[in-house]
Amino acid sequence: MKIQENIFLSKYTTFKIGGSAKYFLVAKTVQDLKQALSFAKQNSLQVFILGGGSNLLVSDDGFDGVVIKMEIKGIVFNDERDGVIKVSVGAGEGWDNFVKQTVEKNLIGLENLSLIPGTVGASVVQNIGAFGVEVGNIVSEVEVFDKKTLTIKKINNSQCDFDYRSSLFKTKLGSDLIVIKVVYDLRKEGKLNYSYPEMKKRLENRDINVQSIRDTVIQIRKERYPNPQDLGSAGCFFKNPIISQDQFNQIKEKYSELPFYKLPKGKVKIPVAWLIDEFGWKGCKKNKVGVYKKHSLILINYGGGTSKEIKKLANEISKDIFLKTNLNIFYEVVFLK
Repeated sequence: MKIQENIFLSKYTTFKIGGSAKYFLVAKTVQDLKQALSFAKQNSLQVFILGGGSNLLVSDDGFDGVVIKMEIKGIVFNDERDGVIKVSVGAGEGWDNFVKQTVEKNLIGLENLSLIPGTVGASVVQNIGAFGVEVGNIVSEVEVFDKKTLTIKKINNSQCDFDYRSSLFKTKLGSDLIVIKVVYDLRKEGKLNYSYPEMKKRLENRDINVQSIRDTVIQIRKERYPNPQDLGSAGCFFKNPIISQDQFNQIKEKYSELPFYKLPKGKVKIPVAWLIDEFGWKGCKKNKVGVYKKHSLILINYGGGTSKEIKKLANEISKDIFLKTNLNIFYEVVFLK
């Protein structure tokens, strides 16, 4: 296993921003991971596990520790049992490459999550979701490596504590667990989800199957999201607020056209993109960063932008929303410093 020093992380993130890592290692096997963690422990260094770098904002000052690039791979499609095909996938596999293979086998479950950047490991950490589907509803179990005990454990779905853009692995309790493999439950038969209005419209007069849904999702994402070859971004930067009915009613009095989604237990989800549009932030540009003109949840690095500039813009937007609605806005993106 090769230990590299002072490697700029900007080339490993979709934001194309960030200083250097003091040490940088690639883990292709569990043994590599053990050696990397041992090196970090011996040198009293912090550790950060890097996947595809698609949901990450690295400090301009870099990271004074060990960055381990997760590249444990492998995809195994198991035999069907009781209508379910369990698929075991290494955490370092590219997410969309995996989704593509499931669609080619006509397996139902992940097609709505097509073209999301990142890796399989990150899919469960973040509990990625799009077009009415969250990965946490499809995961059977997660295999992890415990940094403290140096052992491999299996965690079932309920133990993962999946929530909106969150999971056990983003909490203090799960901070010592490194995802090395994920098992998904997919099916050959079942109900397809194309209730998202734009999907429904585009699928009119077409044969509806996993491939046509994947094609439609890819088409929408390419139209709404920036081309990573041209612009740096980390996908959706902001989380949609989930609030009480009373709080929603207060905001609705002032902004009568505010859309919303009713959730269980009297909760309401608000599309923060609507507020960003309403308050004039969409398409704004400040120096070398800005808000994407086609999707208000996305902050952009136009080239040469810094972490400091992105944070400043995000804070200005959040503060503006809070002053006008009393809503606290939280970020999807992980900050590394």
